[in-house]
Amino acid sequence: MVRVKYRYVVVRLDSPDPSSKFKDSAIAKTILKNVEKYYGDLGIASLETGFAIKYYNPQTKIAVIQNRHKPHRYMSSILPLITVIGSYQAKFVTLYTGATIVQCYKFIVRYHKQRLRPDVAKPKDTSSKK
Repeated sequence: MVRVKYRYVVVRLDSPDPSSKFKDSAIAKTILKNVEKYYGDLGIASLETGFAIKYYNPQTKIAVIQNRHKPHRYMSSILPLITVIGSYQAKFVTLYTGATIVQCYKFIVRYHKQRLRPDVAKPKDTSSKK
């Protein structure tokens, strides 16, 4: 038997509306609908088999999407073209593509540390000027 290889894509959802709430089912439905629109029956049939949203954080709006090895190209080429998720304006920003979910989680930790570091590194003005 042949081993099934997966690819994991880490994406960030950018939305002009900060109060927008996305569900992982809406994200999956949007991706599958757009793959079918641009690649037809071949794209949706090859993508649907191993496709899953493995992780989604609504506060940071970061998601990890699982897909089989070859059809992940269909999905990764469609992500920049998507502008609406559910009823909200949004776009996908691909941050990382990895072969294991552990490496994706390590990337997410590094990404959060990198984004947090400039905020924490800002010195507070504790001295009073007279």
